[in-house]
Amino acid sequence: PMTPYAEPPVDSVKPSVATTGTATHSFGGSSSSSGVSAIVYFGLCWIVLLNLIVALVYVLVDCSCRRNQKQQQEQRQQQQQQQQLQTSHALQDVEVAEPVVAVSTRRRKIHNIIGMTILFVGSLFGLGLSVFSNLTCDFVTLEESVTLDASFADRLSITIYNLGLWKVDLFMTDQTYSLSGCVSTDNLPFLDTQYNFAKASAIIGVIFGGICLLLLMCLAINPEFLLIVFRGRYLLVCLYSLAFLFQLTTLALFGSVYCTNSIFDDGDGNCRPSVGVVASVSAALFWMLEVVAAAWLPLGNT
Repeated sequence: PMTPYAEPPVDSVKPSVATTGTATHSFGGSSSSSGVSAIVYFGLCWIVLLNLIVALVYVLVDCSCRRNQKQQQEQRQQQQQQQQLQTSHALQDVEVAEPVVAVSTRRRKIHNIIGMTILFVGSLFGLGLSVFSNLTCDFVTLEESVTLDASFADRLSITIYNLGLWKVDLFMTDQTYSLSGCVSTDNLPFLDTQYNFAKASAIIGVIFGGICLLLLMCLAINPEFLLIVFRGRYLLVCLYSLAFLFQLTTLALFGSVYCTNSIFDDGDGNCRPSVGVVASVSAALFWMLEVVAAAWLPLGNT
């Protein structure tokens, strides 16, 4: 039976780069099929992101055109008011202006619907990608697998193939048992400041993204929610900005000892981006889109 792994003292572990070349180790299925699945999933996400960007640009351009038309309409109405003081056709002029106001109100409702759709869909995809980047054990791939050999009696050996934020793909063995596959980072020595900072940033990014989605639900229930409680859209913009910032700082993992030359002698980085990095960067792009959308799109009466 497998016994719990007790982390050896750092001083008793000697890191060394495996001499087996590029790491191709994988557990639990074909790497080619998982690669195809990742391409399909991320391709779908990027198509959605592109469509949201197009919708955002459309609404912003249309709002700008409507704003210019409204200014021109106000100028015409001022001229009409001046004429009404001199003529007896004031009622006829008012009836002509009413359909224009109705069209403007209908346009604003359409913009509100598109804006809320962009925020909801972007938040769902951003949060989903953010959570995925936390759960995967393939955030980065080690070009050369790293073997950590202990010098004490049980000869514990840990070979690392892929790094995740909270899980790692490794093979660990000693004289009594072996452990392989995606395991918690609690089994991993040398968790330095950069690694822990990346882990903390990932969790904080998910929290801020979840709060934004919760606020959007409140806004959908009560369109005056943002105006009454948060004095407009500023809180959403700040929260989306923080989610974007912390999601992007998960890339601090590339500064850990497993990726820099502080653990190797060749002077080159050993980590290459994998599905976790792609998911994290894609989530950051969705959060950045949400920042722009929350700042500029019409939301209720805000």
